[in-house]
Amino acid sequence: MRLSRKILLVAGALALLAGAWLWWNRPAPVDMAAYAPADSIIYLEANSLPDILNGIVSTDAYSELAPAAGIKSDFGKISWLSRMAARTGIGSSDAVVLSRAQVAVAVLGFDAAEESSETLKITPRAALIVETHSSGWRARAAVEKLAGDFARRTYGSPAVERKEVSGTPFVIWHSPADARRKIVTAVLGSVAVIGNDETAVQACLAVRRGERPSLAGNDQLEAMRERLDAQNALAFGYAPTGSAAKVVEIFAPVFVSQFTDNPQVQSALAVQLPILTTRILGAAGWSSRFVDGSIEDRYFLAPTDKVARILNSSLIAADDTTSGANELLPAGTFQMSRYTFRDPAVAWQGFYASLSSQVDVAQAHIIERALEALLKPYGIEHPHEFLSAAGTEIVTAKIESTSENKLLIMAARDGEALRGQVRKSLGVKSHSRHVGNDEIFVSDDADSRAASFVGNFLIMGDEQDVRRCLEARAIGGILRDAENFRLAKSNFSSGPPLVTTMTADQESAAPLIKHLAKLSNSGGNNVNAQALEQALARRPYSVSETRLNNEGFIKITRSSFGLFGELIARFSPGE
Repeated sequence: MRLSRKILLVAGALALLAGAWLWWNRPAPVDMAAYAPADSIIYLEANSLPDILNGIVSTDAYSELAPAAGIKSDFGKISWLSRMAARTGIGSSDAVVLSRAQVAVAVLGFDAAEESSETLKITPRAALIVETHSSGWRARAAVEKLAGDFARRTYGSPAVERKEVSGTPFVIWHSPADARRKIVTAVLGSVAVIGNDETAVQACLAVRRGERPSLAGNDQLEAMRERLDAQNALAFGYAPTGSAAKVVEIFAPVFVSQFTDNPQVQSALAVQLPILTTRILGAAGWSSRFVDGSIEDRYFLAPTDKVARILNSSLIAADDTTSGANELLPAGTFQMSRYTFRDPAVAWQGFYASLSSQVDVAQAHIIERALEALLKPYGIEHPHEFLSAAGTEIVTAKIESTSENKLLIMAARDGEALRGQVRKSLGVKSHSRHVGNDEIFVSDDADSRAASFVGNFLIMGDEQDVRRCLEARAIGGILRDAENFRLAKSNFSSGPPLVTTMTADQESAAPLIKHLAKLSNSGGNNVNAQALEQALARRPYSVSETRLNNEGFIKITRSSFGLFGELIARFSPGE
């Protein structure tokens, strides 16, 4: 009996010690904003990589596409080994780090470099910050392996440089083809920082050492987290007030060149756009979560108070949510955006007023010209007159994803006035032809613009696109009857949206599912190309709905894999 009691006591003591060790070794979540520099212009965070992967493989899209892509049935499921690695720290370095990691991305700025006389390459200065919740040696081993593998897949045969900066070892992989392209890694304690710019990595390390302020405790950040329910999201992003202006400042020269060929106007716009952006826009945010078999992305953009008041009084959604435009577009249309304003002319004037209220009279004229230039690709020369004749439904569309052509479909409020505007747009030498029972008016100019009135609707755009709409109507094969259009989910929240955008989801879903096929150890060799193509074609359109409330614009998108999936696919080498 004494021996039995001793064994029981020893066993109990060992169990108690094991429990205490497991409790002590469990990863405690941290606020990743504490590792990001306070002057970051974009900040992203994800507190569980396994949860993200599990969310993606739980979608309806994955269930349908994975078998055709040859992905193993158990891929992405959190196994007991992964759970044990996360809870106990037992396992290989990369397995423990990936199962425990909290990650954040800090974008500190942008660099612009001329690739050629006509091409400007803009690259973010960014760093990936990883709280590994593991020892320094284990974090260093995992990061060097994972970053090294990525560098070899991306660069082929990178040159490796090792050095020490402020007492912290750095490992840098350089592209042999371009000295500007590199992957910089450093590990400080349990925190790893991986970036494309050495100064960005150093900035994050300085925050970790307490030498530089962090984003932690930022009131605006906390408000955005609460607004977008970041605590229950797969991932969350934030851009503070003023960030948009810094981005616009970099992209403005490329952006304004699309509006006008006048160098003076281009110069004025390039100067004024960042200033105007600061005055009209506040903070922005994003979150992503798994909802009803799809990934839901929520975006929020806050205008300044004065701008918000003007917009709320003019951008009023129409109560009627029925659409006639989907009966005029051909099946297979890549994207359509439906604007439903109670009064399009008032909405346009309010939008202009919200911008011009922030500048003087001379600058307001420049803004007016820039806004008019936005509508010229659709054949609209005089927006106020044109929109005054328009009904509550206005649709812009791209029939092919690779096409630059822009198609406009709008309901008529004043059909005679709208016809007059179209005649002015097409020119006096335009001629008419028939496609089926419908008449098409074609400009004699080299731009091949065309228009057709079908019932109470105007279709206007490139002649080939307008013809495709009329042919689809004549022979059957309109967007309304397409299965992937009918199955698309909508009406995510109360109240009619200002804008509804529907996009064919195949092109964003295909790269991700093929990348996951490679990660599943099948190497992508088991892909049934025909079955995968058919499964992709059946995917419902992704749907985005944009609404305006007293705080700002909220956009909700539901799609196969969401923005997070697109980012994975975009930044995976070899895709």
